[in-house]
Amino acid sequence: MFSLLLGLVWLGACQQKQEQPAVAQEPTPPPAPAILTQETVVDSLTAYGQAHPHDTLVLISTPKGDIKIRLYQDTPLHRANFVRLANYGFFDKTVFFRVEKDFMIQGGRSDFQTMKIGTYRIPPEIKPHYFHKRGAVGMARYGDEENPERMSSNKDFYIVQGHPLPGYELEANIKEFKLNLTPAQKQVYRTQGGAPNLDQTFTIIGEVLEGLEVVDSIAAVPVDQQKWPIKDIGMKVRVIR
Repeated sequence: MFSLLLGLVWLGACQQKQEQPAVAQEPTPPPAPAILTQETVVDSLTAYGQAHPHDTLVLISTPKGDIKIRLYQDTPLHRANFVRLANYGFFDKTVFFRVEKDFMIQGGRSDFQTMKIGTYRIPPEIKPHYFHKRGAVGMARYGDEENPERMSSNKDFYIVQGHPLPGYELEANIKEFKLNLTPAQKQVYRTQGGAPNLDQTFTIIGEVLEGLEVVDSIAAVPVDQQKWPIKDIGMKVRVIR
Protein backbone atom coordinates (compact mmCIF):
# COMPACT_ATOMS: atom_id res chain seq x y z
CA MET A 1 0.00 0.00 0.00
CA PHE A 2 2.84 2.36 0.89
CA SER A 3 4.49 1.63 -2.46
CA LEU A 4 1.24 2.28 -4.32
CA LEU A 5 0.72 5.62 -2.54
CA LEU A 6 4.29 6.63 -3.26
CA GLY A 7 3.78 5.78 -6.89
CA LEU A 8 0.58 7.85 -7.05
CA VAL A 9 2.28 10.84 -5.44
CA TRP A 10 5.19 10.58 -7.91
CA LEU A 11 2.78 10.30 -10.85
CA GLY A 12 0.82 13.34 -9.68
CA ALA A 13 4.00 15.34 -9.32
CA CYS A 14 5.04 14.41 -12.85
CA GLN A 15 1.66 15.47 -14.21
CA GLN A 16 1.89 18.80 -12.38
CA LYS A 17 5.38 19.30 -13.76
CA GLN A 18 4.22 18.55 -17.29
CA GLU A 19 1.28 20.94 -16.98
CA GLN A 20 3.45 23.93 -16.02
CA PRO A 21 3.58 26.46 -18.86
CA ALA A 22 6.85 26.71 -20.72
CA VAL A 23 8.87 29.85 -20.08
CA ALA A 24 9.55 31.74 -23.31
CA GLN A 25 13.22 32.05 -24.12
CA GLU A 26 14.44 35.53 -24.93
CA PRO A 27 16.04 35.56 -28.39
CA THR A 28 19.78 35.98 -28.29
CA PRO A 29 20.67 39.36 -29.79
CA PRO A 30 23.05 39.19 -32.74
CA PRO A 31 26.65 40.08 -31.90
CA ALA A 32 27.59 43.69 -32.44
CA PRO A 33 30.61 44.46 -34.60
CA ALA A 34 33.69 46.06 -33.11
CA ILE A 35 33.74 49.82 -33.57
CA LEU A 36 36.39 50.66 -36.16
CA THR A 37 38.38 53.89 -36.26
CA GLN A 38 40.51 55.47 -38.93
CA GLU A 39 43.56 54.15 -37.10
CA THR A 40 42.31 50.55 -36.97
CA VAL A 41 40.33 50.23 -40.21
CA VAL A 42 43.10 48.92 -42.48
CA ASP A 43 44.39 46.27 -40.09
CA SER A 44 40.89 45.21 -39.05
CA LEU A 45 39.52 44.89 -42.59
CA THR A 46 42.70 43.17 -43.80
CA ALA A 47 42.34 40.57 -41.06
CA TYR A 48 38.62 40.11 -41.75
CA GLY A 49 39.26 39.68 -45.46
CA GLN A 50 41.90 37.05 -44.79
CA ALA A 51 39.45 35.20 -42.55
CA HIS A 52 36.80 35.26 -45.32
CA PRO A 53 38.89 34.82 -48.47
CA HIS A 54 36.19 33.27 -50.66
CA ASP A 55 33.21 35.46 -49.76
CA THR A 56 32.42 37.32 -52.98
CA LEU A 57 28.78 36.58 -53.86
CA VAL A 58 26.12 38.67 -52.14
CA LEU A 59 22.33 38.57 -52.50
CA ILE A 60 20.38 41.79 -51.96
CA SER A 61 16.69 41.00 -51.48
CA THR A 62 14.26 43.90 -51.97
CA PRO A 63 10.48 44.32 -52.32
CA LYS A 64 11.11 44.55 -56.07
CA GLY A 65 13.10 41.32 -56.28
CA ASP A 66 16.63 40.00 -55.76
CA ILE A 67 19.94 41.42 -56.96
CA LYS A 68 22.97 39.14 -56.99
CA ILE A 69 26.33 40.88 -57.01
CA ARG A 70 29.92 39.71 -57.19
CA LEU A 71 32.49 41.55 -55.09
CA TYR A 72 35.94 41.97 -56.60
CA GLN A 73 38.94 40.32 -54.94
CA ASP A 74 41.37 43.07 -55.94
CA THR A 75 39.59 45.71 -53.85
CA PRO A 76 40.20 43.73 -50.64
CA LEU A 77 39.43 46.39 -48.03
CA HIS A 78 36.11 47.26 -49.64
CA ARG A 79 35.20 43.61 -50.11
CA ALA A 80 35.98 42.83 -46.47
CA ASN A 81 33.99 45.84 -45.28
CA PHE A 82 30.90 44.92 -47.31
CA VAL A 83 31.04 41.26 -46.29
CA ARG A 84 31.56 42.21 -42.65
CA LEU A 85 28.54 44.53 -42.55
CA ALA A 86 26.40 41.98 -44.40
CA ASN A 87 27.36 39.20 -41.98
CA TYR A 88 26.47 41.37 -38.99
CA GLY A 89 23.09 42.21 -40.55
CA PHE A 90 23.87 45.93 -40.77
CA PHE A 91 22.25 46.43 -44.17
CA ASP A 92 19.03 44.66 -43.13
CA LYS A 93 17.76 47.83 -41.45
CA THR A 94 18.75 50.17 -44.27
CA VAL A 95 17.02 51.38 -47.42
CA PHE A 96 17.75 52.73 -50.87
CA PHE A 97 17.72 56.36 -49.85
CA ARG A 98 18.75 58.03 -53.11
CA VAL A 99 17.32 57.03 -56.47
CA GLU A 100 18.05 58.79 -59.76
CA LYS A 101 16.50 57.24 -62.85
CA ASP A 102 18.96 56.52 -65.69
CA PHE A 103 21.85 57.13 -63.28
CA MET A 104 22.03 54.98 -60.13
CA ILE A 105 20.36 53.73 -56.94
CA GLN A 106 22.13 54.29 -53.62
CA GLY A 107 21.60 52.43 -50.37
CA GLY A 108 23.14 51.71 -47.00
CA ARG A 109 21.48 54.03 -44.49
CA SER A 110 18.15 54.49 -42.74
CA ASP A 111 16.43 56.50 -40.04
CA PHE A 112 15.98 53.23 -38.14
CA GLN A 113 19.54 51.87 -38.15
CA THR A 114 20.94 51.70 -34.61
CA MET A 115 23.96 49.45 -35.09
CA LYS A 116 27.20 51.31 -34.39
CA ILE A 117 30.12 50.64 -36.72
CA GLY A 118 32.29 53.74 -36.27
CA THR A 119 32.93 56.81 -38.41
CA TYR A 120 35.87 55.44 -40.37
CA ARG A 121 36.38 55.82 -44.11
CA ILE A 122 37.93 53.23 -46.40
CA PRO A 123 41.16 54.08 -48.25
CA PRO A 124 40.58 54.21 -52.02
CA GLU A 125 41.12 51.13 -54.19
CA ILE A 126 40.43 52.71 -57.58
CA LYS A 127 41.40 50.38 -60.43
CA PRO A 128 41.61 51.60 -64.06
CA HIS A 129 40.30 48.30 -65.43
CA TYR A 130 36.97 48.79 -63.63
CA PHE A 131 34.58 51.36 -65.03
CA HIS A 132 31.02 52.47 -64.31
CA LYS A 133 29.19 50.29 -66.77
CA ARG A 134 25.55 49.41 -66.20
CA GLY A 135 25.44 47.17 -63.12
CA ALA A 136 28.67 48.40 -61.57
CA VAL A 137 28.64 48.52 -57.77
CA GLY A 138 30.66 51.18 -55.98
CA MET A 139 31.04 52.99 -52.69
CA ALA A 140 29.94 56.59 -52.33
CA ARG A 141 32.22 59.24 -50.84
CA TYR A 142 32.47 62.90 -49.96
CA GLY A 143 33.73 65.32 -52.60
CA ASP A 144 37.35 66.15 -53.30
CA GLU A 145 37.29 69.44 -51.40
CA GLU A 146 36.75 67.78 -48.03
CA ASN A 147 38.04 64.35 -49.05
CA PRO A 148 41.06 64.83 -51.35
CA GLU A 149 42.24 61.27 -50.64
CA ARG A 150 38.97 60.02 -52.17
CA MET A 151 38.31 57.67 -49.29
CA SER A 152 35.03 55.75 -49.47
CA SER A 153 32.02 55.79 -47.19
CA ASN A 154 31.92 52.86 -44.80
CA LYS A 155 28.29 52.02 -45.64
CA ASP A 156 26.80 53.99 -48.58
CA PHE A 157 26.96 51.91 -51.76
CA TYR A 158 25.45 52.47 -55.19
CA ILE A 159 24.48 50.40 -58.21
CA VAL A 160 24.73 52.02 -61.64
CA GLN A 161 21.66 51.91 -63.83
CA GLY A 162 22.83 54.36 -66.49
CA HIS A 163 21.68 54.55 -70.08
CA PRO A 164 23.39 53.99 -73.45
CA LEU A 165 25.41 57.06 -74.39
CA PRO A 166 25.46 58.35 -77.97
CA GLY A 167 28.95 58.99 -79.28
CA TYR A 168 28.86 62.77 -78.80
CA GLU A 169 27.75 62.45 -75.15
CA LEU A 170 30.43 59.88 -74.40
CA GLU A 171 33.14 62.02 -75.99
CA ALA A 172 31.93 65.03 -73.99
CA ASN A 173 32.30 63.01 -70.80
CA ILE A 174 35.76 61.83 -71.80
CA LYS A 175 36.85 65.41 -72.42
CA GLU A 176 35.23 66.94 -69.34
CA PHE A 177 36.45 64.32 -66.88
CA LYS A 178 39.78 63.60 -68.63
CA LEU A 179 39.01 59.90 -68.95
CA ASN A 180 41.32 57.31 -70.44
CA LEU A 181 38.92 54.64 -71.69
CA THR A 182 39.79 51.61 -73.76
CA PRO A 183 37.94 50.95 -77.04
CA ALA A 184 36.14 48.05 -75.34
CA GLN A 185 34.98 50.28 -72.48
CA LYS A 186 33.73 52.90 -74.93
CA GLN A 187 31.76 50.25 -76.76
CA VAL A 188 30.08 49.10 -73.55
CA TYR A 189 29.09 52.68 -72.73
CA ARG A 190 27.61 53.16 -76.19
CA THR A 191 25.67 49.90 -76.26
CA GLN A 192 24.86 49.00 -72.64
CA GLY A 193 25.26 52.32 -70.87
CA GLY A 194 26.65 53.47 -67.57
CA ALA A 195 27.94 56.54 -65.77
CA PRO A 196 31.39 57.54 -67.07
CA ASN A 197 31.29 60.77 -65.05
CA LEU A 198 32.11 58.62 -61.98
CA ASP A 199 35.09 56.84 -63.52
CA GLN A 200 38.54 56.89 -61.93
CA THR A 201 37.33 58.89 -58.91
CA PHE A 202 35.18 56.32 -57.03
CA THR A 203 36.09 52.82 -55.93
CA ILE A 204 34.12 50.16 -57.82
CA ILE A 205 33.76 47.08 -55.60
CA GLY A 206 31.79 44.67 -57.77
CA GLU A 207 29.09 44.16 -60.38
CA VAL A 208 25.56 42.84 -60.74
CA LEU A 209 25.40 39.25 -61.98
CA GLU A 210 21.61 38.89 -61.87
CA GLY A 211 18.77 41.31 -61.23
CA LEU A 212 19.41 44.34 -63.41
CA GLU A 213 15.67 44.45 -64.04
CA VAL A 214 15.24 44.91 -60.28
CA VAL A 215 17.64 47.85 -60.40
CA ASP A 216 15.51 49.32 -63.20
CA SER A 217 12.35 48.80 -61.14
CA ILE A 218 13.80 50.55 -58.09
CA ALA A 219 15.14 53.37 -60.27
CA ALA A 220 11.61 54.02 -61.56
CA VAL A 221 9.88 54.54 -58.19
CA PRO A 222 8.52 58.01 -57.27
CA VAL A 223 10.93 60.08 -55.17
CA ASP A 224 10.81 63.33 -53.19
CA GLN A 225 12.89 66.45 -53.81
CA GLN A 226 15.88 64.83 -52.08
CA LYS A 227 15.62 61.78 -54.39
CA TRP A 228 14.47 59.64 -51.44
CA PRO A 229 11.75 57.16 -52.54
CA ILE A 230 8.26 58.16 -51.39
CA LYS A 231 7.81 54.60 -50.15
CA ASP A 232 10.91 53.15 -48.50
CA ILE A 233 12.69 50.39 -50.44
CA GLY A 234 14.29 48.20 -47.78
CA MET A 235 16.72 45.35 -48.24
CA LYS A 236 18.04 42.14 -46.74
CA VAL A 237 21.67 41.44 -47.59
CA ARG A 238 23.41 38.10 -47.13
CA VAL A 239 26.65 36.56 -48.30
CA ILE A 240 26.03 33.46 -50.41
CA ARG A 241 29.63 32.96 -51.55
